[in-house]
Amino acid sequence: MNSKEGMTRRQALALGAAGFTFLPSDVLGRGGVEPPSERMNLAFCGAGMRGAEDLRQMNDLKQNIVAICDIDSSTPAAGRGGIGGRGVGATMANYPNAKKYDDYRKMLEEQEKNIDAVVIATPDHTHAVIALQAMKMKKHVYVEKNMCRTVEEARRMIAFGKKYKVTGQVGNQGHSSEDIRLVVEWFRDGAIGDVKEVHIFHKDTASSPNALPQTKLAVTYDNVPALLAQKFDIPEGLHWDLFLGPAKERPYSPIYHPNRWRAWVDYGTGNSGDYLDHLADPVAWALQLGYPTHVEAQPEKGYDWATNKEVYPWSGRIKWSFAERGKMPPVDVYFHYGPNKELEVPKPPGWKEGADKIIAQGGGFMFGSKGAISWGALYASKPLVASTDLSQNVNWGTPEVVRLWPPELNKDYKRPAPTLPRVFNHWADFIVSAKAGKPASSSLEYGGLMSELAIIGNAANAEPGKVLEYDGKAGRFKNSEEANKMAVTRAYRKGWELPT
Repeated sequence: MNSKEGMTRRQALALGAAGFTFLPSDVLGRGGVEPPSERMNLAFCGAGMRGAEDLRQMNDLKQNIVAICDIDSSTPAAGRGGIGGRGVGATMANYPNAKKYDDYRKMLEEQEKNIDAVVIATPDHTHAVIALQAMKMKKHVYVEKNMCRTVEEARRMIAFGKKYKVTGQVGNQGHSSEDIRLVVEWFRDGAIGDVKEVHIFHKDTASSPNALPQTKLAVTYDNVPALLAQKFDIPEGLHWDLFLGPAKERPYSPIYHPNRWRAWVDYGTGNSGDYLDHLADPVAWALQLGYPTHVEAQPEKGYDWATNKEVYPWSGRIKWSFAERGKMPPVDVYFHYGPNKELEVPKPPGWKEGADKIIAQGGGFMFGSKGAISWGALYASKPLVASTDLSQNVNWGTPEVVRLWPPELNKDYKRPAPTLPRVFNHWADFIVSAKAGKPASSSLEYGGLMSELAIIGNAANAEPGKVLEYDGKAGRFKNSEEANKMAVTRAYRKGWELPT
């Protein structure tokens, strides 16, 4: 975005360090100080998985849960208990005072005068249509990652936030953690010098074949057409047409829902959309990345976009190249994803056998001229508590230790005093920011950047091994129309077009 459009991308990145401080619990009503009339009235789209967590967090903050919408009202008692959309009915029942809906359009229409904000935790392909309609009604929005499905959607969501003067927050909750602040503060203090290369990685995601449901067919790229051809009855309680939303019509299949949509091009944003918003967060913040100039992808063997336009690669590597940013040199950022044994992740200096337990599932390495910084699964990191000691209790069973390399640097480096404001948690940051009429820390501009990185990284798989040139201002590739078809825009079903 240029200056005529408002905030520049670098200014947006700086928001992560602007004006957000730790607030006592009673400011949010948790101590009973805040009167009910000053609490925010919230409507929720999506009540499974992240939606259930968003509901719990906002309820703990004593905000008013006015309405809840989900396209799948089935309960465990109906035989579909478990993850994803399953069990949604039971979750919704925990909030008896909230009015229940299955169509967000009806919810927004009926609740327009009653709500202040909308929390969106639906599959990626519906984020933009919901958020844009809510913002057009001048409602604040909390949108789970990946923020959107295309570059066009990202840019329009950012523009709507400015036009209607609403606060947006993207749900990469690790952005509110102590761990990410340590990474940024240590880098800014010069602990590891100039950074020219970064490697982030995650070993398994909802996009891998192991996460797809069992079928009579092996889950391989070659078998995708046959998997799609299988016939299934729509389960009771599932509104399949509403799940499809803006996507093209197709028969129901359990390979999409519940909680299987992320692997599929029509609905999700693949491995990148699942974890890049978390793992690249400290890189974007510390290095002020902005848009890349070049993107290159190397999917695992057997993946061919030319013959398979239904799924993303289950394993591979993406490389984004960024130009100089002020005094910071050019930098290459790599994302290694899935159980890919062919693309090993470089290790920091002084890395010893057995050290993998420090970041067992996923994390990142920032390589500098003086040393390196490592971090783990930031989505599991906590606010106000640093993950610097393996002896501590670890959230979600995932070690996310932040430390310096080589070991002697980690031992001898004098940590600087905190310079970045701390927040109570990611949801509280949104509530406080919206009430104050200020940008949240992971705003639509900031979260939108990482969402766009995920989208264009996926699109580079259309031409594996080719270095694609990216025009960040225009939001499109210069030398690959096939990648543009995948990333920049999409067709919308009649009646589900993006709000303008």
